[in-house]
Amino acid sequence: MKPTADTLRQRLLTRGRLRHWLGFARVAELGSVRKAAEAIGIAQPALTGLLADLETLIGAPLFERHARGMHLTALGRELLPTARRVLGAIDDAAQQAAALQSNAQHVVRVGAIGGAVGGLLAPALPALSRRHPELLVQLVEADAPQLDQLVAWDEIDVALCREPAQIPQGWHFEPLLPDRFVVVAGPEHPLGKRRRLTVEQLRSQTWLAMPNGSAARAMFDALFADGVAPPLCQVSSRIPTVLWAMLRAQPLLALIPASVVRPLIAAGELVQLHVERSLDMRPIGALCRQGDERAGVLRLMGALKPA
Repeated sequence: MKPTADTLRQRLLTRGRLRHWLGFARVAELGSVRKAAEAIGIAQPALTGLLADLETLIGAPLFERHARGMHLTALGRELLPTARRVLGAIDDAAQQAAALQSNAQHVVRVGAIGGAVGGLLAPALPALSRRHPELLVQLVEADAPQLDQLVAWDEIDVALCREPAQIPQGWHFEPLLPDRFVVVAGPEHPLGKRRRLTVEQLRSQTWLAMPNGSAARAMFDALFADGVAPPLCQVSSRIPTVLWAMLRAQPLLALIPASVVRPLIAAGELVQLHVERSLDMRPIGALCRQGDERAGVLRLMGALKPA
């Protein structure tokens, strides 16, 4: 008979150890018990025993053993993100404990989309850190679905994002940064010095592909909905450094939130093209718990709000 969820929970709470999850995660990442044991700093037989213990507790194998290494079973692949979250929580706890025993008196856990990192946090954090050296800011960059999970799991205090379609119960959203899509290119692009571009002029250029399902892809499709879509360079990424490298190397155009590329435009690494269409999008703001009066949250929000 397969164990129930309650049975597994009791086993893991009473007999499980953090080293079980650490060994599991390292073997999964390195594909070898020997390499994982060396990375953790324990003997190989001891790590083999930890894996066997964990598989016994769960009641199923987590790895398929092969001559060339260890490969995760389907169950192992499903449990690996959980193991990483457990270990990440321990890392966070250790950082908080160390900081609060030194000079940090307050902690605020922040999750942010890329646009919020460049548009809100990068300008605000240096001054905030100088004014409040006692404040520990723990920051993780994530996309919108990942932020939804972090909020649901209560792993962050503030989510810097666009207003969600449905605000979680007990939370509220405060807009902080107006945003819009911009069309950008490398400094040497032939259209870079044009004062105003029509949709037809944009249609004749090659564009970087935008991720399917993204707001940028929806805006791109709407921009060219009344005719043939422009040719695409089949590199699709949300990572600013990848976009920058592609635009610098080839005569391409890209449709990107201004909050994401504003630092690159300011530095002259990219140029913004002026188009005849409105490319407005939802503002970026802060998703916080209602009535959260903790000092760390209040000081962060005070730094992020426009003067």
